[in-house]
Amino acid sequence: MKKCKGWLYLPVEIKVREMDAKLLLAYYAAKEGYQVIIGEHRIVELASTVYPRGIFFSKGYPRGFRKRILTNAKNNGHTVVELDEEGLLINDTTRYLHDRMMMDMFDLVTQEYCWGSFQREVITGAFPDKEHKCYIVGNPRFDLLTSKYKNIYKEDVEHIKNNYGEFVLINTRFSTYNSLSGMKKDNIDSMYFKKLYNDFVELTKAMCQKFPDTHFVIRPHPGEDPESYHNEFSSNNNVHVIHEGNIIKWLMAAKVVIHNGCTSSIEAFLLGKTIISYIPATSNDHDVILPNQLGIEATNIKEVNTFLHSILNNNNFASSNYIEKMDQNKKILLDYYELTDKKFSYESIFLLLNSIQLPAVPNHFSPSQKTLYVKENKKVKHFFPSLSKEEIQNFFRKIDEVEGNSSSTSIKMIGIDLFEIKEDRFV
Repeated sequence: MKKCKGWLYLPVEIKVREMDAKLLLAYYAAKEGYQVIIGEHRIVELASTVYPRGIFFSKGYPRGFRKRILTNAKNNGHTVVELDEEGLLINDTTRYLHDRMMMDMFDLVTQEYCWGSFQREVITGAFPDKEHKCYIVGNPRFDLLTSKYKNIYKEDVEHIKNNYGEFVLINTRFSTYNSLSGMKKDNIDSMYFKKLYNDFVELTKAMCQKFPDTHFVIRPHPGEDPESYHNEFSSNNNVHVIHEGNIIKWLMAAKVVIHNGCTSSIEAFLLGKTIISYIPATSNDHDVILPNQLGIEATNIKEVNTFLHSILNNNNFASSNYIEKMDQNKKILLDYYELTDKKFSYESIFLLLNSIQLPAVPNHFSPSQKTLYVKENKKVKHFFPSLSKEEIQNFFRKIDEVEGNSSSTSIKMIGIDLFEIKEDRFV
């Protein structure tokens, strides 16, 4: 048997957004010889205080959270690497640096992983002496968009299509107004998103009337209150408010995607989906430019309905102007993220992880499970409902099929929503 390389801690905050990518990392980490701890963020943090020293994989956080989590990880003897989930789209570079990339925290990070050259230039432009810590690796979330892994979601996509037929996916991002804690009062920040929220509600109702035989699936941002949409469309039988599973399978199954400033439009673009960017209003402070550029831009309901009619009738705007615009968008996107079918983010990450010198793995280790308990939190439950051994096994089975492997991976539940993963051939 081979010697285990060390421990790797993979905390997950928002399950529908992060889990599949973290499971992809966990799968290959076990193959590389790491013992992986994965699960809901709070309990992975807790496990990192009682399990052996290793690598803590930070997902990026705003100021106070980042300071607490990185400081605790270092104090517990871990090496910290970081891939900021919010690093792809940086609309306000000053705010990004102030909120998520404070100078004093860089001393705690051994390797800072960047989605692409734009994010790296923002960071190194502000902190040139930290350039040696910043590496462009992409993100495993986007590995799952490549042709190699498309069959992972095949069964789910067929199931969705059987349930909803040819449907329109509407992605929203209005949590600044439509918050989990309730509708925000009118203030400078929420007023713009209140207008967008109401405009999207009005648009969806108009599309329901115009296309009564078409299903519309609304997928709220994880930070939004889905009940508000349920209430708005309770009388519309062809509108479905759904917030479950990775966005990729929903994008793959959709006929067309409608959004405003959503990161998911980049994923849709990379999957070759037709996108409508609905822009009924603009704001220099709050607009996210890149995602809107990747779609057919519409400023009113009539334009959306015209575009949608054409798309639903299988005229996907295959004109020379549209094709030219899509080619230009690919070039623009390269600054933010370079996606290929030959180079994978997880491979770049493991090249870097393997360069880190880790403490020797203890031969025997079995902490008391009584220490691995966190109080249930309603808000956390919304972001991370649960995780089961069966879910992990099912995902790994699909990766085995992609790789042509017969897995010998051990998956052990060590707490609520917390698992230890390793390969049997490593000790």
